[in-house]
Amino acid sequence: MANTPPADMITPVLLTLILVAALGLFGFTLYRRFLLLKAARADARFDRLGERIRGVLLYAFGQKKFLTGEQPAGLMHFLIFWGFMVVSARTLTLFAQGYDPHFYLPGLHPAGLGGPYLLLKDLVEVGVILAVLIALYRWLLSHPARLFGFKPAENRLAGQSHWEALVILLFILGLMVTDFLYDGGRFVLESDPLTLLEKRWSIVSSGVGLLLSGMGPAAVGVVRDAAWWIHVLIILTFLNLLPRSKHFHIITAIPNVFFRKLEPAGALSFMDLEKTETYGTSRISQFTWKQILDMYSCTECGRCASVCPATASGKPLAPRQLLLDLRDHLYSRERELLQKPDGQGGEGNDAVIVGDNLIHDDVLWSCTTCRACEEACPVLIEYVDKIVDMRRHLVQEEARFPSALNRAFKGMETQSNPWAIGQENR
Repeated sequence: MANTPPADMITPVLLTLILVAALGLFGFTLYRRFLLLKAARADARFDRLGERIRGVLLYAFGQKKFLTGEQPAGLMHFLIFWGFMVVSARTLTLFAQGYDPHFYLPGLHPAGLGGPYLLLKDLVEVGVILAVLIALYRWLLSHPARLFGFKPAENRLAGQSHWEALVILLFILGLMVTDFLYDGGRFVLESDPLTLLEKRWSIVSSGVGLLLSGMGPAAVGVVRDAAWWIHVLIILTFLNLLPRSKHFHIITAIPNVFFRKLEPAGALSFMDLEKTETYGTSRISQFTWKQILDMYSCTECGRCASVCPATASGKPLAPRQLLLDLRDHLYSRERELLQKPDGQGGEGNDAVIVGDNLIHDDVLWSCTTCRACEEACPVLIEYVDKIVDMRRHLVQEEARFPSALNRAFKGMETQSNPWAIGQENR
């Protein structure tokens, strides 16, 4: 029998219709997300390309920050990430074999490197299944605060439904299982030389085939064909969930790492007080495109909140909750932000976010600017600069700040230091 999903003329036609619909919807959603970036304020992030590429290799592909800190959560993500990287070649092959049963990606023919790849794929898929089971245990049974929210700062997060995480984990589990079932079914029903060669390398899938061999050929055929279709449909559904959920970071995390801040950590953005029309940030339209990309890229892992001294001391600030509030507001105001054709966003039409509307003053003034959140973030999100920009608005446009800062501001004005110490005494 052919090495193929359901061997009939309907398969390519139906697959094409599904692909056009799914990829069209995905492209439309992604385009809308891109327009929000385009509408945001400019930010020069294309310098020092060599350093940026090294950062991508270290933090994105090397998963450096996931391999430090809390475990086994970090190792779990490392396995899932590299599992996706390895299995992606297999997924592309399965889609292509819906049209050509004998298609293999260049260099991955079973008689060449394809054999060792199949062995690696099977072993990696077992690792991914174990990682997903650990993740499901954390979501369903152990309920760590890093996932469900640190109270009181993350009361809103703690009260939300977490169905997205469970659905995505079940999708990942389904992809691994259906791949084993599809190969196992093929190995039972097909005996051509290429399939036999694949079978020798696919040690786990061969074992699944042994379990299926007790069923009749017709039943095994149903399992094989159903596994292929379920695998395809999960991938396309998953693809369309990405830009609509926290898992958008699968697409945006690598660019976010590439465009990370390379200046010294404490360096703040320059404001030309004589030319600027607004001071600081008070509306979502006033953020830069990189700050919007940060909002897209949050994995909601909670590493930032777990190390934040303000969160730990019961203050109302949690970096994760702050970013999620900004992201949700961004999505809710998408139409207003995109209504201007000149690409300048909807400034003037979007609501003020600082104050009682969204981000309360005490949230912003709780930040110590220690940047522990940024050190912990695996996708290098920049939290502090957003907070400082919103503080600038409060101070310079509304003169709204804690009374404890009066002396510091007076000292800066009269003695150029926050302690009001004269030059002769310093």
